[in-house]
Amino acid sequence: MGYETIKVTRVTPRVGATVEGITLSKPLSNRQVEELHQALAEHQVLFFRDQPLDVEAHKRFGRYFGELHIHPSTPGPEGHPEILPIHADANSRRINGEYWHSDVSCDEEPPMGSILYLHTVPDCGGDTLFASQYAAYDALSPRMKTYLEGLTATHSGDHVYRRIMR
Repeated sequence: MGYETIKVTRVTPRVGATVEGITLSKPLSNRQVEELHQALAEHQVLFFRDQPLDVEAHKRFGRYFGELHIHPSTPGPEGHPEILPIHADANSRRINGEYWHSDVSCDEEPPMGSILYLHTVPDCGGDTLFASQYAAYDALSPRMKTYLEGLTATHSGDHVYRRIMR
């Protein structure tokens, strides 16, 4: 299926695409939402440039993909528990997401994704990097895939949340 209402341009061979042709601050048509779902499934990460969003538009856009998540340890702004503000500047001692991670993937029912909306971006640095776990798995040797077959893992955030929520 091609795209009729949006323009999707691949950013890297493995993950990410830029989407153009829609205005996220306005309600989207069913066809636009369907095409965004297709683009997300194909590219795993979508980038929307120069899209001013207020909090309500941000939440409306998120709802096109499912129920909004409330972070277990960080309260959102008054009246908007689904929004997780993140701030870092030259004086920050710690920056959220400094290490490779998947947002709250340790929740019993983790969200299907995150929508990162940047208000201020530095001229240099401040990059957010993305990796495809599908591509990482596909790159494994057949022997390693066989070894991993049937294994399960437990992912817990207790060590982080216990420290934060004391």
